[in-house]
Amino acid sequence: MHRARDNRDSAVKGAQSDDLAGRARSAYASDDLGVSLYTQPPNVEVSVREFEDFTKGRLKVLHAIDRLCGYDFHLEKMPELRSRLSKDLSDSNLNIGYPVGQQRIASFLTDKADYTRRDSISHYALRLAFCKNRDARDWFVRQEQRLFVLRFDALSPEAKEAYLDAAGVECKRFTQQPGGITLDQLQKSTAGAKIWKNDGTRPEYDQHFYEMPFTEVTPTLIAGRRVVLQRGKAYVPSGALKLILAKKFKDTLTASLDMAFQGLPMALADPRVGGFIRDLQEYGMQLLVAPKSSDEDVGEKLTLSNFEELLARSFAPCMRRLVEKQRETKKHLKHAGRLQLRPFLKDCGFTIDDSFRWWKQELCKTAEVDAASFEKNYTYDLEHAYGKKGHLQGQNCFGCPKIIGMPGESAGQVHGCMFKQLDLPSLRQQLHRWKVPDGKIQEIDKLISQGKHYQLACIEYFKSQHPDHEGDGVGNSPGDYFRESCRSHLSKQATSPAKTGQSGSPAKAA
Repeated sequence: MHRARDNRDSAVKGAQSDDLAGRARSAYASDDLGVSLYTQPPNVEVSVREFEDFTKGRLKVLHAIDRLCGYDFHLEKMPELRSRLSKDLSDSNLNIGYPVGQQRIASFLTDKADYTRRDSISHYALRLAFCKNRDARDWFVRQEQRLFVLRFDALSPEAKEAYLDAAGVECKRFTQQPGGITLDQLQKSTAGAKIWKNDGTRPEYDQHFYEMPFTEVTPTLIAGRRVVLQRGKAYVPSGALKLILAKKFKDTLTASLDMAFQGLPMALADPRVGGFIRDLQEYGMQLLVAPKSSDEDVGEKLTLSNFEELLARSFAPCMRRLVEKQRETKKHLKHAGRLQLRPFLKDCGFTIDDSFRWWKQELCKTAEVDAASFEKNYTYDLEHAYGKKGHLQGQNCFGCPKIIGMPGESAGQVHGCMFKQLDLPSLRQQLHRWKVPDGKIQEIDKLISQGKHYQLACIEYFKSQHPDHEGDGVGNSPGDYFRESCRSHLSKQATSPAKTGQSGSPAKAA
């Protein structure tokens, strides 16, 4: 009897708990999950450490989006990248979803407030960093617009409708009226109403359409006949709502960057954040890649005996070009080129004796340099690179942002990033000479001409030389390029079948 009563009580409590959870979930069903057009700056206190951490986290997310999307990625395909971006968003604490479970429901409002604070602070900080010039503005607006579409698409239908109203978009859900246009007619006459699946099955039709003035619709949707127009009204499938709001977001952000530029001098003058914003202005557009440890032993190092093999196989293109140009012109590299190459050779494994022998062998090929002039003009720089002279700390290999930021080449100079320094015809010629496939050359051409993605272009070059590699870990520095290349080749050798050396002929009978 008592056991039955206990079971009945626990069942009642469970039902009440489920009912409360269900009501709580329904209360948050129309929540906007912090999706914002960023029309009001945050009025909160933030420490310098938080300001920098929040901003760096968001910048990593934007670079992850840029790397996955490239330049001409269609906005309607952004939801397909959700799974690939989830880790970056979670690591930066810029991801929030509808609450599931009692604990999540209880803490949802607190979690959302923390998320909104982090999101708004990081967004407005990057506005200051990317408002200075046209290229930076275009890059920032493009990535923020993609992030906005990704977030808006995750909202529930109720939340999307509420958000449209809050954003000032005049629209209402389509309801079929007697004698008027029907849902079936809208579905069959709207190209954007079909929802395609990845499993190869037949597409389904969008079941929800929205009625709004045609002036609210993005011109590209009208030009592409992806909406139905009738008597000044547009009938838009629910899947196209994100594109309408994305256009509104882009226009709002573009205008806001002009206001940010007016306040930039005051922000730069602030001793607490001015230096950090200057660094973002200088290096913020450069690709952020997960760093590889320079102390990690990959099992292969650069030596005099394997130099020629590794030059073509594992040298970063900027460093390979320096060596080949010096040999081709039979003239020593100018100061910037030598300054770039010396620490790279050291980082890849050259000892100080190897460096002396290699540089002497290369430079003394010309009539201008003999043994005496080499000792006089080049010995100190080599000793300085290895910490034997000067401040005794040695030189570290330049990173990609430093190399990309080097000044343009003048007559007789070779230095910097070849993807930036060379014009496109010269770059194509160089890549053909290195036997890069035409498809990769076209991809590299597009990355540079349409977005100035020099590090992404370098990663595409790496992938052309290492067909089974995704390019992970490449893009921070030439040293990382070299080590990742060596790691890839050694891994391929380890997995390939061992050669026995036997002829395979049958043994003769005695």
